[in-house]
Amino acid sequence: MLSFEDFKRQKINESAVSEPQEIETSEFPNPITDAMKKIFTKKGSADGEKSDDVVKTVPVSIAAKKLKPSQSAIYLGKALGMAVGGVEGGELGAIISKDNYILDGHHRWAATMFNNPDAIIKGYRSDLNIADLIPVLRALGDAFGNKRRGEPKGGDVNIFKAKPQDALASLEQGKNMNPKFYDEKKSKEWLASKGGEKAIQKTLASIHAVVPPQDAPPRSEMPVIDADKGEEKKVAKLLNKGKIDVRKPYA
Repeated sequence: MLSFEDFKRQKINESAVSEPQEIETSEFPNPITDAMKKIFTKKGSADGEKSDDVVKTVPVSIAAKKLKPSQSAIYLGKALGMAVGGVEGGELGAIISKDNYILDGHHRWAATMFNNPDAIIKGYRSDLNIADLIPVLRALGDAFGNKRRGEPKGGDVNIFKAKPQDALASLEQGKNMNPKFYDEKKSKEWLASKGGEKAIQKTLASIHAVVPPQDAPPRSEMPVIDADKGEEKKVAKLLNKGKIDVRKPYA
């Protein structure tokens, strides 16, 4: 049974994405047109206002347990593989909303939750709520030419529906783990070092308590900002300079 605090968190999350506060969603079509791609990163300078589109976006360091997922699917095998591999905090390579939702790096976040929820994760916090940030960054990812991400192949388990038995099957038998990197001995040693099944159960419960918004878009409609190309830094620069036409008046 959910505690009162967990129930309250879920209720708050129910409509987090579908109610933008600062943007007009019609200005951020999904996907954006080829014509808009050419002007999207300059449109904020063409609306007749110099400062209306400035969105403060700065580097931050936050404990993993204080962050919230924005996408409806995080995959258990991938997260556990990263956890066994030693992922614990560090650079998320992602934008974080004003209300502490992460827009990428969900598997690094989940791996950190398994290893050490107090570990510090780094990213860029933008002064927009998640409902406003998703359409803006989704369109920006389109403008960068990034391909949307689909569901993974292989039948991995969604972590929000996972049970301790699913995690044990991954760690002890390699189920849904990447066969190129799975090491049974190392995985079992990691499991023992964390406290076994009870520890896994506790971590899954803490992840389940911060469920993504009920109206979160599917993975194929989430923003794709490529950290391998340093695009999160480019996003921060564009938002800080008001180059994206975020708010009225629109060009």
